[in-house]
Amino acid sequence: MKATAIICEYNPLTNGHVRQMRAAKEETGADTIICIMGGSFTQRGESAILDKYTRAKTAILSGADIVIELPTVYAISPADNFAYGAVKMLSSLPFVQCISFGSECGDIALLQKAADFIDNEPNDFKIVLNRYLSDGYSYPKAYSLALSDFSEKEPAFSDIKDIVDAPNNSLGICYMRAAKKLGFNVAFHTMKRENNDSSFDLIGEYPSASAIRRAIRREKFDEVKQYVPEVCFEELLKIKSDGTPLNDLCLYKMKSVSGYDLEKIYDMDVSGGLHNRLKMAAYDSVTFDEFLEKAKTKKYTMARIKRICLYNLFDITQKLYNDIDSSPAYYNVLAINKERKDILTELSNVAPNVIVRYADTNKVGHILKLSLKLDFQAQGTLNLINRTQKFDKTTLFV
Repeated sequence: MKATAIICEYNPLTNGHVRQMRAAKEETGADTIICIMGGSFTQRGESAILDKYTRAKTAILSGADIVIELPTVYAISPADNFAYGAVKMLSSLPFVQCISFGSECGDIALLQKAADFIDNEPNDFKIVLNRYLSDGYSYPKAYSLALSDFSEKEPAFSDIKDIVDAPNNSLGICYMRAAKKLGFNVAFHTMKRENNDSSFDLIGEYPSASAIRRAIRREKFDEVKQYVPEVCFEELLKIKSDGTPLNDLCLYKMKSVSGYDLEKIYDMDVSGGLHNRLKMAAYDSVTFDEFLEKAKTKKYTMARIKRICLYNLFDITQKLYNDIDSSPAYYNVLAINKERKDILTELSNVAPNVIVRYADTNKVGHILKLSLKLDFQAQGTLNLINRTQKFDKTTLFV
């Protein structure tokens, strides 16, 4: 088996995603497409627009061969840890020969140059970066500004200064760096994205998933229909929630948790006083949007604060994250092409923690059980938000 992997969210699956799956298979010479997909919540700190089983099913019907869940602790992490968690899973699978992703620049060599630069930052660059961080900029923004300044003195790096802060370029760079860190000898394939991922407009042939979600939330289904596979569109018509219940849950938990407990939450910047800022913002707010406006700064972006609210909601402490991160990977199979059961055999031959049915959860150790519990808890919370009832855990054979 020669597999190419795609790390994804499919929130929702779009025609652009289907196009990438096809190109990844054809251009890498793969006979199998493996998707490592975020589950109930996303890297932006928001609930998925459809549950993970529905999204996995639409992916299988649109060209994927198997969809495996990215554990919740990684799925709602910053980009570098999101990427590391997914690549860690793939690094244990010898039949995975390539990782494919979309990017704004569409140039693997340039992305690899950026990854190498980040792994070997010159001291002069670090000085400029620290200055911007001291000025209160978020790390991604400070990095972009510092690289722009540095490239004026070192023109050899001017070609990477405009690519590092684009979201899909950044993720691709994180995949490359994670593979190097893990000693995973894997090829990379990229497809140039037609539109900016942050665009809110349904423009071009392949608009962003962000634009499609925005249109769905505004119930503009007729406008969305041409941009998603039919199997996905039929599921989108069933959506019953606008995500407001999640906002209420997050604000309630932020109001009720003690400052002492908040200090222990994963990715909490205690030295910068973020825990105190969040507590004060929650105390003074009656809506989640009001809380976000009061909490965010140049340094603490909206996405980071949303993610921290999810860590708090699910009691993901720094210790729990570290324990899970230092444990072996597990493979929670959400869906598989019913004609490709051979993939399960191959997977089981090389990975001890393959989960197809609920009874398989007994195979994993104590720490991984805690991670699986988070996956189940996230699904239960999404059921509440979306007013549906989807049960873990049986793999879909589509």
